[in-house]
This record gives sequence, C-alpha cells and structure tokens, in this order.
Amino acid sequence: MTNHRLNHFLSLVLCLCAANAFAQLNLPIQTMNGTQYYYYKVKSKETIYGIAHKLHLSQDEIVKYNPTAATGVKDKQLLFFPVADFNKQPAAEPQQNPTLPKSSDFTHTVQPGETLFGLSKTYGISIDDIIAQNPVLNGGKLKSGMVLHISQPTSGSIFVKIEPGNTLFSTAKRYNTTVEQIMSENPGISPSNFKAGEVIRVTPDSAKPIEKEQEITKYYPYEVKKGDSFENIASANNVAVIDLKSANPNVEKLKKGETIYIPQQQTQTVLVSPFVNADSSNMKMEQIYRDVHFGKEENTINVALMLPFMLQQDSIKKQPRLYTEFYKGFLIAVDELRNCTRKHINIFAYDTEGSLATVRNLLSCDEMKRMDMIFAPDNSEQVSLIAEFGKENDVNIVNTFSTKNEEYIDNSHVFHLNVPNAYMNLKVIDWIDKHFEGYEIVFLNSSSSESKEIVAQMQQSLKDNHRLHDYGFAASLNSEELSETLKEGGKYLFIPNSGSTRASLRTAPALASIKENRTDIDIALFGYPEWSTYLNVCEANLKKIDTYFYSRFFVIDTDYDVQQLRNTFKRWYGEDMIYAAPQFGMLGYDTGYFFLKAYIDENPTFSMPSFTGVQTDFRLERTSNWSGMVNKAVYFVHLSNLGVSRELK
Repeated sequence: MTNHRLNHFLSLVLCLCAANAFAQLNLPIQTMNGTQYYYYKVKSKETIYGIAHKLHLSQDEIVKYNPTAATGVKDKQLLFFPVADFNKQPAAEPQQNPTLPKSSDFTHTVQPGETLFGLSKTYGISIDDIIAQNPVLNGGKLKSGMVLHISQPTSGSIFVKIEPGNTLFSTAKRYNTTVEQIMSENPGISPSNFKAGEVIRVTPDSAKPIEKEQEITKYYPYEVKKGDSFENIASANNVAVIDLKSANPNVEKLKKGETIYIPQQQTQTVLVSPFVNADSSNMKMEQIYRDVHFGKEENTINVALMLPFMLQQDSIKKQPRLYTEFYKGFLIAVDELRNCTRKHINIFAYDTEGSLATVRNLLSCDEMKRMDMIFAPDNSEQVSLIAEFGKENDVNIVNTFSTKNEEYIDNSHVFHLNVPNAYMNLKVIDWIDKHFEGYEIVFLNSSSSESKEIVAQMQQSLKDNHRLHDYGFAASLNSEELSETLKEGGKYLFIPNSGSTRASLRTAPALASIKENRTDIDIALFGYPEWSTYLNVCEANLKKIDTYFYSRFFVIDTDYDVQQLRNTFKRWYGEDMIYAAPQFGMLGYDTGYFFLKAYIDENPTFSMPSFTGVQTDFRLERTSNWSGMVNKAVYFVHLSNLGVSRELK
C-alpha cells in the first residue's frame, strides 16, 4: 500500500471513528441558520487535549470547526461540529487542514553534540518537562539517536518537520500563513534552501484564506524599427507614452535595432491570508531574508567594537592591551577592504570599561540601532545583554571571545566564533577514527595528571573500530618498559590524558626514543590545543614522534601572509604583536576581514571558500533554522621531520 493510499485509508478511519463517537456520546444538536450542529459544553478546568480524548477526536478536528480553541478553551464555552460533516461518507481525498497538530505529534531525534539545555532553549520548555515527557531519558541521560516527544505550544508558533516533497510555498499554504512570515520566523530559510528533515517554526493563521485579484506589470521586449517613435509604439500597444518612457529610463532617443520594454498590466488571482499584504514576490522574499543579516543603509557598513579597553585606568594591564591589539588588527583588515569596494565602512570603538552598566548605557544610544554588526566583549552576562539588543533591533552580534555563552542557540543574530567543546570533540573523534584507521590506541595515564573530558568520549566512541589500551606510569614514561608491550608490526596512536607542559615533557622523550629504536612498528602521538603555546619547549621530540594535535587557532610563522601581517602591524604601530595564544592582532585581522568581506559581497550564508585565515578560520553553521551561527572550524596540526603543517576541518 503506497503512502498516499495509506494516508487516505487512515483519514477514512478517522472520519468514521469520529462519527461513531458523536453518536455514542449522544451530543445534543442545535440548529443555527438552517444548519444542524452537534455541540459540547466545556467544563471547568477541561483542556482541548482532554476534550479531544473524550470525544475520540484529534485536536486539529476540534480547532478546524472552532478556530478560537487554538489558543485554549474556557469554562462553559460551546464547541460546535456540523452534523452533516460527521454523518456523510468521507471524501475521496483527505482534506488538508492548516491548523495545529496534536501536541503529541512532534518528535525530535537527538543529534550528536546536543544537550538538554540546548533543547530546552530551542523548544522553549524546561529541562524537567522534557525529562517528564520522555521516560527514555532515565533521569536526564541524553544519547544520540534518542527519539524525544516534545509538546507543541497551545498557541502561537508550532514546530513543523519538513517532509520530503514539501516546499516553502506549499507549507505556507497548508498552515494558512505566508512565505514571508515563515522566513522571518526562521532566518536561514529561503525558497532555495528548504531541506527535508529540518525543523522550523510556523505560526498558523486560523482565519480562512481568501482569493484576491491583484494587478501586476509584465514587461515584453520590442525591437525598434525604422521610423518608430515612443508615440506610435505606445499607441500600437495601448500603453500611455509616459508609462513606456518610465519603463525605459535610459532611452532618450529610439535607435533602429535596439531593444526596449513595453509594460502591460495584467490581473492575476492569488490565495492570501486576510491579515497580510497580498503583495508577494521573490524579490520581496529575498529582501526579507537578506535584511536579517545585512545593513539596510545602502553602500554603508556600520560596525561597533564594544570591548574593555579600560582607558580610565592609569596602568593598563595585559588583557585590555590585547583587546586594543585586536582593534589594531581589525583596522588593518578595514584598510585592505576599503581599497576593493565602493561601500563606506564606518568603525566605532566603545570602551565597555568591563562594566555591565556601561554596556547598558552604550546600548541606549540611538546610534547603536544603526549598526550592522556589534563585536561583543568576553563576558557572558554582557554578551547576553548585547545579544538581546541585537535581536530586538535587527543588529548582528559577533561573540568572538566568550566560550561559555550560548545565546546563539535561539538568537538568529548571534555569531559564536569560539568553537564549542561539544562540536569540537565530535570533530576530533571523527578525525582520529578516519585518519588512524587500523591503529591501536594507547591512553597514557600519569597518576599526577588531570584527566581530560574528551578522553572519556574518545574511549566510548573509538572502541568499536579500534583496540584500546590504558598504560599507567607514575613519574616519567619509561621507554624500555613501554616498548616491551608493543607488538612487532603494530601501529599505535598514543594519547596522553593531560595537555599540560609537564605531561608532555614526561612522555615525549620516551616516545621519541621508541620511534628511533623500533623501526618495526608505526607510532604517532595525538595531543591538545594547549600544545600550541609551548611547542618551543619540546618541539624537537614531538617532530621525531610524528605528532598531531587540534586547536581553534594556529600560526605557522614561516607563512608569507603571517610575515606580511606582522610587518604591516609593526610599520603601522611601531611595535610587535604581544605574545599570546591566540595572537589578538591576527585574530582582529582574520575576524574583521571575514565579516566585512561577507557584507561587501552581500553574502547571506557567510561562507567564503577562498578565505583562509592567518591564524583563525571560520566555518559557520546554524544549529537549527532559528538559531544563530556557530563556528565549527578546527585545525589539525602535524609536526614531523618534514616540518609543521595544518589541516582545516
């Protein structure tokens, strides 16, 4: 039985069950305007869910005949159901109903990296409610692949899963809303980016759509002939001369062989909601989509940097100096881009003074509402305040520094640049699994080292495709003792459970010795982002071992672009960049160049395949259709006797 026939069969069953239910309950009948209706009187504290269960109806059946019930029911309210609809034979095809689905109809399949906190923010319900509705969670243990039941809101927007074959237009029609409304509720959605399986927000309109006639203008090409004039062409096509000239503003005199356009008024019938403007066009849709992320002031880009420069302090500490350096690197990017665009780039720098009160005062200034982008400081509370401002005023907010803030989860205007650990860990595990296929993995455990959270995730995820071992040692790793445990012809990947300098110094020399003396085996070492900060301490041994580690940022000092940027920075400011990880001058340059170039190119996806950061790269993705964008770019650094290289994933 095909899906179409199965759906048809189920609709027949539903209608028959409904008719039988009404007969069994013996509901009273009332005649209004010559039409008979069953009616039900709502009792105190009854809900639409309870009534639907009692009458053996779905909630959408109730709402279909009683649109006001979509927002709830009241004591002594009367619900009406046409007798004819429940006594007649079902129609050959099920009627599409643009109303709310049952609260139990929506399910969510847990994806890798998702958390209960994130799901609670996404769906607007508490963690306790999610756990209470889903016994499979067993007290809060969330696992990838779990199917969770999420209660739909009783009013306002609902969650809809895009099914194969659905389009933006068909979905808008089904739920009696508009394409523009769906695009506004789900930034990132467009007619060309409507993917099956994704979840979107939809606000159904309970009012019945109406047909409306509207005038449209179409333009037809016409090749000018010898002797033609505006007057005779207009007369021959029943068009006013002024309208013909308006349609061809760049044509002053007609020339034989050139093409002009003749405007023709036509009438078309469209189906629209009575509460929205019927004027819908692809141009309007694209403009609404574009306005979510791009400035509305033509040829001008306004950018604010709200950073703790701490200018009121007599003695400036290192951290505020780093933010100043970020600003300096940002200005270098601005200077480069000004030479390749006609757009005006206006940069406004504000000292937040490290104070929430100062941030609040700055946001109260009218000029902030005219910004296209605001770069926020490294303070979660301040980021949240700025993010809310961006949401209310259609201003994009770039969270460059804060790792803990999660405003991006349900705020489409937030760009989260520090890759969250959940996403980074998953990418790291997947990379190890594929890059070291066939390797046995040995976890090096020193009793005096802290345990990395990612180690537990590795051990859980890699056990299906790799043999795993734990090798403990007390002080420094003994190369001879470890070597005796390694089989001839084996391939081994060593992963310490700590990223500290001390742990590296305890393990690297022993592994380097084994690499040199055991030519019968293949070994490699995998480490952590911290290693980029002290490579000079143990780089020689790490290169001997064949070492890899991952990081959100990494600089190869010999790269031409790195040297050029450092030279430019010193020429501009008369000093070198401050030694730090990351280097803030480079971070400011990479960030400024990436975002400003996206604005210059009017690139709504913020994807730049040709862009490779000097120190940091950006691969921005949405976690949902109503979320902001989060960076998922991770570098994998390789140290070997051939030198140092990095791979972006």
